[in-house]
Amino acid sequence: MTDLPVAYVLLDHVRLPDEEALIRTLRIRHPDVQWGPGGLSRSNDADDPMFIRAGDHLMTILMMPAPIPYDQELWQRASWLWPEAFHAVGRHRAHLIVAPMGSAESNKATKALNFAENTQLTTAFVGAVVAALPEVAAVVWRGNVGRSPEMWLNQSRSAFASYPDQPFALWIEIVPYLAGKTIGALTIGLSAFTGREIEFEVDGLDHGTVTSRVAQLSSYLIAHGLDDGPASGAVFEADSEIDHRVAVFHRNSRFNIGPVISFASLDDRSGRVRTFPIIPSAIARDHPLLVMLGKVGLFDPAQAENQIRLRPDHYESEVRLEAFDRGLSQALSRMIATDIYAEADTNARRALGNGDMASAKAILQPWADEVGELQLTVKFALTVCDAFLFMPAPPRSP
Repeated sequence: MTDLPVAYVLLDHVRLPDEEALIRTLRIRHPDVQWGPGGLSRSNDADDPMFIRAGDHLMTILMMPAPIPYDQELWQRASWLWPEAFHAVGRHRAHLIVAPMGSAESNKATKALNFAENTQLTTAFVGAVVAALPEVAAVVWRGNVGRSPEMWLNQSRSAFASYPDQPFALWIEIVPYLAGKTIGALTIGLSAFTGREIEFEVDGLDHGTVTSRVAQLSSYLIAHGLDDGPASGAVFEADSEIDHRVAVFHRNSRFNIGPVISFASLDDRSGRVRTFPIIPSAIARDHPLLVMLGKVGLFDPAQAENQIRLRPDHYESEVRLEAFDRGLSQALSRMIATDIYAEADTNARRALGNGDMASAKAILQPWADEVGELQLTVKFALTVCDAFLFMPAPPRSP
């Protein structure tokens, strides 16, 4: 996807809007912007783009006389707010690509618009295109949010409104899911504004409350930016709807949607959090480094440093991933694949044979420290979802 706020207007028939009618519609709907012809000559060929001037900037419309590629997940998400979504996309026969084109002037420096400003301009423009054309089937925002033409007609009037009245529901999707008995939700499209999506998974809330919370958070972050949002590690105390503390963590999504701001119950209210070993007993029992460290009291798989707390309902099962354990074994083996360790191992065994536990322990301490660093690194990777101990569960509909 492009970084520009590109919209796709789905049409029942191949048809460009009339330029004069479109400009009149824009002036009526958004009189504070100077709308006019783009100043670029075009033929009557439907393949030629249409340009419309918006102040010092240009907007373009390009006709594509074919349907957009079908995306089952896109229209499934759209159908939650718009039950007729599948029917609408099924009947469309062409689409318009609508996008900002930058400065309308070639002889002066015009301040470039940022993503949010381009979004406002494009939203206003698309709303007028929908108003000026009959038989619009749907609008797709940036390829991942599908909405009805009626929703675009109504909400795009507020394209230039400030927080909290901006039409963010045209720009992002809020996707509910079920994790165990907890109703959660994630966003799609918010990262274009903030660099992160939201994953909200707080115990004890119904679908409506979860959606409302995520919508409020999204609207605020779009307006104020990530720097003005909750910091990673912040904790919210109980309020009128949530009777326990909620932690915020900036991490990677376990649903493979990229970086997220995660909101989750800090306290284990339902007894679903369990403790798992980072390095399993099988590796601890068989790997020569850990066997030696165990002999001198420098490694115990039951120690807290080797444990991590996870929610089993975040995963398909509790079967450890072979690739994860194989990676652990390889990392441990690299630690001992040196002449320095071979000498240390020999000296440590000699010290143990002489009953000198303290000397053996001192000899092997550097490798115990290295194992400790490995455990900390893996625990962090599991926490931020850069790595997975088990196969992560995909979102399930509530």
